[in-house]
Amino acid sequence: MRTSKWVIFGVCLVIAALFIFNNIISKHKTQEAHSPSSPFVQQPVAPGKAPPSRAPRYISVRMKKPLKTLIAGETDTIELEARLVEPESSSEKPPLWDPKAAAPLVIWIASPDESGIVFIDKVHPDRPRHHMLLKFAPPLTSDAKLLTVPVEYRVNSRTSAGSHSFWMDVYGELIATDGNRIQDMGIIKLPFKVDTHLRTKLLMLTVIAAAVFLFIVEWVRVDVVAIAMMVLLPELGLLNSQDTFKGLSSNAVMAIIGVMIISYGLNRAGLVGRIIQPLLRYIGTSSHRLAVIFSSLIAVVSSVMQNTGAAVLFLPAIRLVTSYRLKIPISRVLMPIGMAAILGGTLTMIGTSPLILLNDILPPGMPKFGFLELTPIGVALVVGGIAYLSTVGMRLLAGHPGSPAGGRNKEADRAGEGILSSYPLIKGPFEIYVPEEYQPGRHPLPVVEIRRRYLVNIVASADSDGTCKIAPLPETTILPGHVLCVYGPLKAVTRFVRDFGVILKEEPECFKDSMFNPSLAGIVEGVVSPRSSLIGKTIREIGFREAFGLNPLAIHQSGKTFYRQLADRPLQAGDAILLHSTWEQLHTLQDLHQNLIIITPFEKEFHKPEKSGWALTCFLVALFLMILSSFYFQNRYNPIPLSVCLMLGAVGMVLTRVITISEAYRAVDWRTVFLLGGLIPLGMAMDQTGTAEWIARGIVIGLGTMMSPLLLLIVLAALSCGFTLVISNVGACTLLIPLGISIANQIGVDPRVAAIVVGLGVSNSFILPTHQVNALYMGPGEYKTKDYIKIGGLLPISYIAILVAMTYFFYL
Repeated sequence: MRTSKWVIFGVCLVIAALFIFNNIISKHKTQEAHSPSSPFVQQPVAPGKAPPSRAPRYISVRMKKPLKTLIAGETDTIELEARLVEPESSSEKPPLWDPKAAAPLVIWIASPDESGIVFIDKVHPDRPRHHMLLKFAPPLTSDAKLLTVPVEYRVNSRTSAGSHSFWMDVYGELIATDGNRIQDMGIIKLPFKVDTHLRTKLLMLTVIAAAVFLFIVEWVRVDVVAIAMMVLLPELGLLNSQDTFKGLSSNAVMAIIGVMIISYGLNRAGLVGRIIQPLLRYIGTSSHRLAVIFSSLIAVVSSVMQNTGAAVLFLPAIRLVTSYRLKIPISRVLMPIGMAAILGGTLTMIGTSPLILLNDILPPGMPKFGFLELTPIGVALVVGGIAYLSTVGMRLLAGHPGSPAGGRNKEADRAGEGILSSYPLIKGPFEIYVPEEYQPGRHPLPVVEIRRRYLVNIVASADSDGTCKIAPLPETTILPGHVLCVYGPLKAVTRFVRDFGVILKEEPECFKDSMFNPSLAGIVEGVVSPRSSLIGKTIREIGFREAFGLNPLAIHQSGKTFYRQLADRPLQAGDAILLHSTWEQLHTLQDLHQNLIIITPFEKEFHKPEKSGWALTCFLVALFLMILSSFYFQNRYNPIPLSVCLMLGAVGMVLTRVITISEAYRAVDWRTVFLLGGLIPLGMAMDQTGTAEWIARGIVIGLGTMMSPLLLLIVLAALSCGFTLVISNVGACTLLIPLGISIANQIGVDPRVAAIVVGLGVSNSFILPTHQVNALYMGPGEYKTKDYIKIGGLLPISYIAILVAMTYFFYL
């Protein structure tokens, strides 16, 4: 049944793929068949030749004076001037206006609705319209070539700033030199600009200042500020009401949701642990090699998922290696690795939230950035950053007072080394191999007897065929070829190994991904509740091993700790039981059995190694689709944008049962989603009110001749670094992209270059723990703000230098 289900699922995927690509081909053909014509050209055409556009042949229309920028809320008059154009052929004489026509020239003028411009008819001044019929009076003299007509207009006070065009349908009656009548007609577009009033721009700046202030002081959460800005902007007339919720429905927001779900699925499958295990032999006992290898690896992983997700994935592995292998404080290496995750987000267009957002906030018509288009800059930033962090950074961290248990916080310590400090006879885990020549004898000792004699707790055993038994039953015996995972005093374990002729492994092999993995299994402490049904019962009667797969290691009762004869000791209210099991079994116990209260924090999300294949497949499919979308569909109709690619991978995680749909919802950081969705309209308002262009024009005028492309890049990189220290990198990107593009247009520089510097520059957040990764690692590393200032003080300078140099020489 299961096989047939997956066959049907595969057939459905193939049909969907065929449908998509058929849609691609048909859509591409339709676009080619209906490609837009070239802009209208107001010029005469040689006789006998077809006109290249729909412009009139002999008539040209323009403003009598150069059209100034129209200001929202104003009422004024413009004057249209119609002129007869000299023919290109010298042998052809120009025609004249028909003096007998009541209106030798008639123009139907129209303005787009979004421009907010309406025309006022003198006959019906109370009914302004977006279109009006204009009739030109006959010329006073027969040889006159110029006709004029005034047009009164009004601009809506809530109109957005932008460029528009008047659409004019022209019809003229002319007379040729031989007396023949000529009807000349066509369409002319006259471009113009609309800008908002100065008070509107000042109001926009006030709103931005208020948002930045609230981001800094954090009187309310940043996502609440973003939502408030989103709903406030339309009410203040700073944003079109139909754009209010465009941020929440944008590709950027949906892509981030997909990244979060995929990251969660990869974490549940335990893929990071499998990647790291082969690298441990190269790390050895060197903290320097650990920092370089982990920094390089987390940078690569950050490039294909959000750097925050990569930081979450690597934290358990870093704790494991520093605590159990190198025996050094985690603070010695955690900050450089975390900063490398931030740097790695610059390698692709999905590594950080600002880069995911970047394509969505580019002005219409500007080419989008490809998946790997910014990779050369990202590689230079990663190499330069890791070189600094692994040398100067680690030297500055060498004297940091870290926790000797690996830098865990106090709460997490209770789940690892800290809890065992209350039980001095429980050490481990140890892996023991039972050789093939082992002779159990006539009366082999069961697990319970080994525990009674040697105080060695066998918590798991693996057969020669790889079958693993967690919490083996008391009557289980050890056989040749078995591998055991045990806890107990080191001397007792050594005596057991010597007496039984078994081998104590220096490094785990069989259980390295299971019992030795702190993300999969560990030790907790449970307390018998006052009204528990367990009171008066023994562990044998309860059947912890049989019912829940738990290994009782010790009991603390009446002020004493007992390690032997646990099975027949009646439990009392308040007894503490030391238990070993997998996190999955402990979750089951906690959900179904309320009589035992687990007081030790443990992993809320246990790993599912059996789902690693499906998780990797979903991730690789999403990655392949993203690369296909970036390269093949970059300049054509794209049926699989970035958001669709990532959501397909997320849905695949659910369908293959790597995670449940409830876990997918929990995986999404809704605070980040609403922060991003609320800040996108803020950037749109900057553009619609013309504030960004106004500031850019002021900067260009203020710097005068000093402004150059290189100075522009330096200014934008410095502004990006400064903004992202006090507000979120998403907010900094949203505010600075319109500003940078406007300045670039003012000085004649490719505006995409400005977008590159801002999009990458807002990741330059190392001096303060304001970045999500820095904030995440601040607790486990026991860092203070001054540590970030000391380590990250020089890194932003080198970051700006590399970013500006790479952009200037390779993209400008």
